[in-house]
Amino acid sequence: MEGAILRVEEFAQLLGCTPTALRQRVAREQVPPPFRIGCSLAWLRESVLEWLRDCSRSAGPAQMNIHTRPYKKDPTRWHVDVKLMHPTTHTEIRKRLVAPAGLSEAQARAWGERQVPKILGVALGMPSEPPTKQTEEAHEVRRSSHVQKAISHRPQMTLERFYHERFEPEHVRMQKPATRDNYETNFRTHYRPHLGDLPLAAIDDDRIMTFRAKLRETQSVVTTNGILGRLAKMLRVAKRMRLIDALPEVEKLRAGRARPKPVYSDEQIAELCDAAAALSDDHLLIVLLALDAGLRVSEVCALEWGDVDLKGGSVLIQHNTYRGQKQTPKGTIGRIVLTTALREALARQRKAEPIGALVLYRRSQHTRSGWAPHTPASITYMLNQVQERAGLAKSGLHLLRHTALTRLSKLGASIYIVQAVARHSRLQTTATYLHAQQLTLAREAADLLDLAAKSRSGNAQATAVPPL
Repeated sequence: MEGAILRVEEFAQLLGCTPTALRQRVAREQVPPPFRIGCSLAWLRESVLEWLRDCSRSAGPAQMNIHTRPYKKDPTRWHVDVKLMHPTTHTEIRKRLVAPAGLSEAQARAWGERQVPKILGVALGMPSEPPTKQTEEAHEVRRSSHVQKAISHRPQMTLERFYHERFEPEHVRMQKPATRDNYETNFRTHYRPHLGDLPLAAIDDDRIMTFRAKLRETQSVVTTNGILGRLAKMLRVAKRMRLIDALPEVEKLRAGRARPKPVYSDEQIAELCDAAAALSDDHLLIVLLALDAGLRVSEVCALEWGDVDLKGGSVLIQHNTYRGQKQTPKGTIGRIVLTTALREALARQRKAEPIGALVLYRRSQHTRSGWAPHTPASITYMLNQVQERAGLAKSGLHLLRHTALTRLSKLGASIYIVQAVARHSRLQTTATYLHAQQLTLAREAADLLDLAAKSRSGNAQATAVPPL
């Protein structure tokens, strides 16, 4: 009890004044009202600390500031920066504290304000009473009850609510239309039925494994991994927004080793071009745009004359279409050099009366006999006409693009040349076409061995090499 009481001499020493000056302040009511112990004046230590804190606050906002920011080492806690002015020396006191776990930002700030008396006590040399075991336990129970009460009153953020209130307006709307539609379809078909009503904190590893098993019952491995990848993106955004404390592991399915995709041979390419030329110039131009320039079907639909440089022999690929909307292409924007056949086909198309800004237009009963831009479906229909005439199986235009890139790889083009033609944004995507070089390289290796075996020095070198 004696350490909790300040007498005149002790209080005056803290204020940096004489006992007489302190008594004069008492008479002018400039200090907390004292009480008497016998004939001496005295103050409670806690009331003095509270008064000193109020003095620091009343000095103005520049005298005392409390700032909060996320704690880097633990995302469930807050860093509290307390800055105040010493009441007697008028020097700045600054303390960086870490609030207990489980507090919101407002609660962490209030906790920092409660630490101000302790900070002033240490700065002023106040003796501190060591807390007893009972007081520590009581404080821990009181703090835990406050934390549990705050958590219980915190509104539960479900996955559906998070998607509509935060993720969709802040992330999905910034994507291309195709990506936006993909998110919306996945949410409507998969996320909302299985996980929509769950709080974000309840989506743990076990829930994700169950969700993955449900997907695998109806979806392929590639589709399942795509859905899981977008779910992982949603959870990472929720983690950055501090809506969840821990990020669950979204483990994708192991896909089998990819087999080489079918491509057209040189004979089939010749048959395809002959069949297209027999149908119309439009059919041949569509085939050559994919087979020689490697254009995607949406890029063929959006190709404009303003992007074609017949004199320089190049074309700039900077547009594609998605459901009638013009946008930037997949991958990167790039300029493609025209082959002789493609250049001649574009020149013939240019000599005809231009219908509009686009290179290709369509007219049929679906357009009510009027000219209209092509769609991926109409381009595929014209390609199927060519394939049927050439006696080949029907497919999409991507088979021709894949054939073009694979042919370049077989001819010995470097991965950077293939990437420039494909306009891939990542070299990893282009690397999938290098499998076509395997047979060519293996044939070159066999030719080198045959050549070495025919020469005398080659035989000597071959026999000198120990077997593996």
